[in-house]
Amino acid sequence: MTEAELVTLENGVRIALDPMPGLETSALGVWVRVGARQETPEQNGIAHLFEHMAFKGAGGRDAQAFAEAIENVGGYLNAGTGYERTSYTARVTREHAPFALDMLADMMLDPHWDAGDLEKEKGVVAQERGEAFDQPDDRVFELHQQTVFPGQALGRPILGLEETVASVTVDDLRAFRDRYTTPENVVICVAGGFERDAVIDAVARRFGVIAQSSAPGAPAAAPARGESGESRKLEQAHLVFSTTGPKAGADEAAAAWILSEIFGGGMASRLFQEVREKRGLVYAIHSFMDTYDDAGRMGVYAGCEAKKGKEVAACVADALAALADAGPTDAEMARAKAVVSAQMLMGAEAPLARAESRAAQVYLRNRLVPFAELRARIDAVTAEDVREVATAALAGPFAATVVGPKAGLAAASAFTAKMG
Repeated sequence: MTEAELVTLENGVRIALDPMPGLETSALGVWVRVGARQETPEQNGIAHLFEHMAFKGAGGRDAQAFAEAIENVGGYLNAGTGYERTSYTARVTREHAPFALDMLADMMLDPHWDAGDLEKEKGVVAQERGEAFDQPDDRVFELHQQTVFPGQALGRPILGLEETVASVTVDDLRAFRDRYTTPENVVICVAGGFERDAVIDAVARRFGVIAQSSAPGAPAAAPARGESGESRKLEQAHLVFSTTGPKAGADEAAAAWILSEIFGGGMASRLFQEVREKRGLVYAIHSFMDTYDDAGRMGVYAGCEAKKGKEVAACVADALAALADAGPTDAEMARAKAVVSAQMLMGAEAPLARAESRAAQVYLRNRLVPFAELRARIDAVTAEDVREVATAALAGPFAATVVGPKAGLAAASAFTAKMG
């Protein structure tokens, strides 16, 4: 087997198989379409806590025996919770791929949910929340998310709140799993070196028994205009500005990635050259994109002296307006396409990143997209496409957040006022 293949089990669970000839190791994972977005306000943090509890032992092994089992074969396990998906991943040598899949199945389908372990893990999550709060460049993004999606699951913290996490019980975990671990929500991806039939057999044996059912959908996202700030005794002000962008899988996505690269993607970008190199206003500045099933954001992060925050905000607004007005140059287009294509291909050479990208393709398109096709989409983007995405971004809604000295908080309102 040398070509990528998408296999669907009888119950609807999908398996993406992506061989990488010459590799003796395998990256594999189970992705579930569930995350913080599926939580009610009272449940905030349960998806992340569920992921933590997966490591407390499963499938007849306690936590120590479980950790030893994967390390005995030279592998390792990891997991992560996002707003719309949760992942359970492993890296092993090719002959141990079926064994690792069995362990991932245990984590999800046969975990040890002990009430005492749950209470201890709540304490671990509390420390994780504290660590995130102590990092201003993390904290500013959390506040910004709340500002963009007020009163919505997309605006609540993935780590949850102390009071909501404290109320979670083992029965709550079980009900949450049963509600969202449905065949249509589960995607298994394997990339690297592996034996096709052995992998399919392992997946079918464990995940083919998931009963068919329909998981509840999430409420539609409703991004809002807003400003927020948090005064902290820090040396720098941390700024995040954002506006509308394409949703995941949208036709405009390739043009938006090109725009983001030209705008603030690297050292040659407009923002880096203008704001850092020419004006010396910041140490760090970069653009970013967040994409969800039905919404998207394009934004900028910057760290600067508090007194320079308003000038940075004006520079960001002016740079976006200039791209919408005149579009990018031919040189910028060529350079951005080269960077975006290279980043995509570099990720494709890393087995775990490749598996993750395949999972996204299955969710968005229900097929595995050849990397040549993805590169062709990037190459087909025109300067006018980029200008149109920038013009759409000028429609807002705009949001701005600052964490840092009180003198820098005015940068948030400076940005939204400048944008109109």
